[in-house]
Amino acid sequence: MHTADHTLPALRLFYRVVFALALLALPVVWFKNTELFWLINCHRENATLNFVFLLLTSLADGLWVVMIATVAQSFKPHNLTALIIALIGGNFVLQSGKYLADFDRPLRIFGEQAVCLLGQQLTVRSFPSGHAFSAGLLFMFLRPRKSLLLAVFWLMLAGAGALSRVYVGVHFPRDVLAGFLIAVVSFKLAENAARRISFHESSLKTRRIAFALFSLGVSCIYLFAYHEKTKELEFLLTPAAVLVLVYWSAVLTRLALVKQPPDDTARSGS
Repeated sequence: MHTADHTLPALRLFYRVVFALALLALPVVWFKNTELFWLINCHRENATLNFVFLLLTSLADGLWVVMIATVAQSFKPHNLTALIIALIGGNFVLQSGKYLADFDRPLRIFGEQAVCLLGQQLTVRSFPSGHAFSAGLLFMFLRPRKSLLLAVFWLMLAGAGALSRVYVGVHFPRDVLAGFLIAVVSFKLAENAARRISFHESSLKTRRIAFALFSLGVSCIYLFAYHEKTKELEFLLTPAAVLVLVYWSAVLTRLALVKQPPDDTARSGS
């Protein structure tokens, strides 16, 4: 578990400025919600762009975000504890908002003839966007701490993943911006909470096996129990999920074969 913030001061300032601008933009986006929707919503004849944004919106799904985050964690440890706390706490806020606001989605308001729709036909509980929330969490979890160029690129990619929900016709811009902001606030609060949590009572091997089992379980859920897959991209995403499952199966096998050192005091990747 990583608790220290090694973000360069200039990058820290960049993230704060972007967050402040997003907060200031929220009322503008709210009042210009419909106009911005028509500006961003897809055009049926642009097949290449449609494919790119459909792929982005699929990868912004919560299960894919967790799969990407756990694989990234296995190569370079980040603050996974904060991610888990933010997922739980942020989703409580997110789902409460969906049920309390109960806003209709573009398809129900404007109809099938008007909206360019890619993927699933969703009609209710538009605000806030769960995919934008997931994209925001992944951005916060993997945000660069040393390179401004990488930070700008990663922000643009995560932002594109969030905006893809408007592009594919299932959310309004207000939903997306609100979902992303909830993710940012949830993760920052979760980072503070994570500093008070320690798992060093259990052995490193036990923690690694638990992490690998969790990651393997997520890929199994996606492959065998998830019913909201993007059908148009199953030819690509299903093999990718199988690779994730194979990867974690290999990790578990390797961990099972490795003996625990008697004086193992190394840190867990989780």
